[in-house]
Order: sequence, then structure tokens, then C-alpha cells
Amino acid sequence: MHPYQKLIKLSKQIAHLSSITYLLEWDQEIYMPAEGIAYRPEQIALLSGLVHQKKTSKAFAKSLNSLIDLDTKEIKDPHLTLLQIIALKRWRRDYLLAAKIPSSFVKKFATVTSNAAHVWQMAKKHNDFKLFLPHLQKVISLCRKKADIIGYQEHPYDALLDTYEPDAKTSDLINIFNQLKPPLKQLLKEISIKSPVENHFLYQLCPKHIQLEFAHLILEKMGFSLSSSRLDYSVHPFCTGLQPKDTRMTVAVNPENILGTISATLHEGGHGLYHIGLIAEHYGTPLAESLSLGIDESQSRFWETLIGQNRHFWQYFFPILQQNLPKQFGLITLDQFYRAINSIKPHFIRIEADEISYNLHILLRFEIEKQLIEGSLSVKDIPEAWNTRMRDYLGLDPKIDSQGCLQDIHWSLGMIGYFPTYALGNLYAAQFFSQFKKDQPNWGTQAEQGNLSPIRTWLQTHIHKFGRQYTQEELCQKITGSILSEKPFIDYLQKKYSTLYQLDS
Repeated sequence: MHPYQKLIKLSKQIAHLSSITYLLEWDQEIYMPAEGIAYRPEQIALLSGLVHQKKTSKAFAKSLNSLIDLDTKEIKDPHLTLLQIIALKRWRRDYLLAAKIPSSFVKKFATVTSNAAHVWQMAKKHNDFKLFLPHLQKVISLCRKKADIIGYQEHPYDALLDTYEPDAKTSDLINIFNQLKPPLKQLLKEISIKSPVENHFLYQLCPKHIQLEFAHLILEKMGFSLSSSRLDYSVHPFCTGLQPKDTRMTVAVNPENILGTISATLHEGGHGLYHIGLIAEHYGTPLAESLSLGIDESQSRFWETLIGQNRHFWQYFFPILQQNLPKQFGLITLDQFYRAINSIKPHFIRIEADEISYNLHILLRFEIEKQLIEGSLSVKDIPEAWNTRMRDYLGLDPKIDSQGCLQDIHWSLGMIGYFPTYALGNLYAAQFFSQFKKDQPNWGTQAEQGNLSPIRTWLQTHIHKFGRQYTQEELCQKITGSILSEKPFIDYLQKKYSTLYQLDS
């Protein structure tokens, strides 16, 4: 067997084991009875340890090193194709990162975070940060240790950020976020003095089963099949691509907030389409993995906001919503509905935040994470630091922890360095959308007829199918002709909301 084929075989084994781990985590959130938590952390830790052992095994290292020098990146086989060479470089990067982390640490991290995620659910339910505090302290301590193990040149947060957004630097984020924050706060300020948009009709009682039926319709139009995907309930919406023919998505259904269900469906559906848009024949290799979480998030936000809050989309879907819920929406016009779903009013909850406020939620989390990892903020002081920034950025003062620092599952899972990718996702999405409109000038007319396939096809052709062939910068340059900038996002917001709120008048 050729060393490259052997490498694919070993890599597929890793992918299969990882997918089993994801399935256990999915089950923990969806179906597992409460007492099952007594054993689930051990199960996940065992599998996580096996995955890490496979990633760092002598067999894997030997096969990889026979094709690419692990120290110099020199390619040793002159007959390899360009795609194979790219895959080898990505494998090398992943191996060197994984090899730094001991299996014992991986197992401990998995056990601690699995327990922390379970306690987080209870703490959120009871608005009790103190219940979660000792578990979060363990998680942050392990994340600091992880940063030290991985190593960094500028800032310890760089090491954690790099695991989600390869080659990104804390200093780069600070620069682009500093450009982003003032215009967002200014837009909020200008809108705050305008008459509020009437949107109370969005928060009427809508039966869960009708919400779920509508969610399934959206997913069907997006291109999902019931034979290869599922949609379920969870405390926190998420999407897990187990393998090319098995995508699991969840929504948190609030009977009095159907827009939350719709937004989550589009968001997780965007992630799901990225997963199924990867080339199946490369499954198990870097060529069939999402490029970065920032790019992955661009796909979810592309669908959730740029499409799902667009009038063209609702030209088709709103009459169906009216038919399904005539009491709630029968007397509401499309104009009223469109303005309502785009109303700007700062919200405590990130996943329910409007397009302008959303990134300020992310900047708040990024700044706290950075302080936690560098040691300038104690875990016990998170609620105060959180609430102070909420008042400054959004003019809100959380009264209970579930409205503030307990609202997200990410920290319980040890996902420090993840949140900034949400903001990057918004920026990438806006830049991609600008190019998409140039390439597909008739997309709106087709969407009004319920045809969303041009959107899916464009994203698959320009982003999904490449996997990790390019860096984020290379992909952005390839699609849009320039590197990532906050300007397309700010331009989009200013144009849209200046019209909706008549800011120039």
C-alpha cells in the first residue's frame, strides 16, 4: 500500500472515532437520561484519548514523515498531486499540534468539560453562577495549561485561538475589532432615538410542533433530506456533521418566540450545508474538513441574517407562515413582518441579538476570555466584568446570570478562543455576500419563488468543496479579490438600517 493511501486509512479511522465521540456528545444533549451523566464523561474521555493516540501514533507519524519532512515541510515523493501535497501540509500541521498535548491531558480535559457541561445546564436553569464556578475554574485552569503546552510567541490566547482559527493572532483581532466597535455603537445610538418598530406580534404563542414543521420546510428548501439529516430540540442549538451522509442539527424552541427557532434553523442549516458540501470522496482527510471556524460561521450567518432577514426570502415564506399560523400572522403585512424581524433593540441573549448588536456580544466575550487566559481577570469576577461591558456596549444590565454569563455552553466545553470566530464569520459572510450578489444578480427573484438552490450552489462551488485547500486569507482573496475587512459588513449594515430607520432624515 502506498504511504499516502495508508495515511488516508489511518486518518479515516480517526474520523470515525471522532464521529462516535460527537454522537455521544449529541446524545448527551438530546436523549440521554439525567443519571447517564455518571458514565458519559468516562466514555467520552476514553474515546477522546483513543482519537488523540491515533493522531499521534508512531504509525501515523511514520506514514506522514515518509511523504513530508516533519521538520522542514519538504515533500519526499515527487509523484504526488498538488491536492495531495496540500493535504500533507495540513496533516503535518495537525500532527505537530496534537503531538504536543499528552493523552493524559486530553482525557482529563474531556472528563472535566463533560462534567462542567452538565453542571452548566443546571446552573443556567437555576441562575446560579456559584454552582458553576468551581467547574469553570477547572476548565480555565486547563485552558491556560493547554496554551502553555501548545506554545505561543505573543499572547497565550494565540495558542487557543489557533486551534479554531489557524494562524489568527490576538493582536490582529484587537485591531479589526477596534475598527468594528465604534461604528456599531454609533449605529445603535442613532437608531435608539428613532421610534421603535412594532414587533410584539413576533412573540405570540406558536405551538412547538408547528414551529418544527416550518423549520423542516426551511431545511428542505435549503437542500436537506430527512434520509441524511435530523433536527431535534436541545438547550443550546448546535450542528454536528458526523459524516457526509449524517448531519445532526438542533434548535431550542421557545413557544413564544418563533423567530428564534427560524433563526437557529437557518444558522445550524448553514453549518450543515457546509458539512455536506465538502467532497465526500476526501472524507477523513483535511480536504473534506471545514477551513476554519470563522469560515464555518460565515456560512451559518450568511443563511441566518443575509438570507433569512432578507425581504426576498420572506416574499416566499411569509405567506406559508400566515397559512400555518393565521391567528398570529394572518392580519400582519409582509412590510410589517420584514421591519419587525429587522428591528434593532439590544438584547441580553446573544443568539437572539439583532445584526448590529450581535458582534458587540462577541467582543464582550473575547475581551473577557483574553483576560481570563492572561490572568488579569479572576473566574469569580466574570459576572461583574460581564455586566459592566453589557452596560457599556449595549446599555443593558443583566439581573440574573442566565441573562448574562451563563447563557452560552461554550466555556463549559473548554471552547476558549471560539467566540471570536463568530464575529469573523459575520465579516466573512458580508464580504462573500457582496460578491455573491454580483455573481448572481437574479438570486432574489428566484428566492421569492422558493428556489434557494442558487445560493447553496454558489456557496458549495466557491467555499464548501475546497475544504482546507486554501488558507482563510487565500480563500477570501480568491472569492472577493481582497483580504478580510470590516468595511463590507459596516457598509451593509449602514445601507440597510439607514433605509429601515430613515437615519438620514
